[in-house]
Amino acid sequence: MITESNVAAMNEIRDIDHQIKGILQTNDFNAEDIIELVDKRERILQNILNYIKENPSFAESDDWLSLVEQTKQIVTLMQSETMKIGSTLKKYRYGNKSVQQYKKFL
Repeated sequence: MITESNVAAMNEIRDIDHQIKGILQTNDFNAEDIIELVDKRERILQNILNYIKENPSFAESDDWLSLVEQTKQIVTLMQSETMKIGSTLKKYRYGNKSVQQYKKFL
């Protein structure tokens, strides 16, 4: 049987995931905000994982499996945004290199 504190912890993780999604969907976000939320999520998740060690059957519950699915979606979204940022950085570096080459002629 899941405890009230674990239900609250899972709801808090869902709320954090919602916040992360919201931040990632903005065009200009602060990576520090994401890091802070991910760290908070990890601390809360650690408590749930400790509970699962003591109660392995919880790992098969719908609540837990739903949270795992949600985590997969967040990871996919974060990977996508990281790829976009990497692509932008690559374009910036290429442009900067071009500027440096033109400066040689000045």
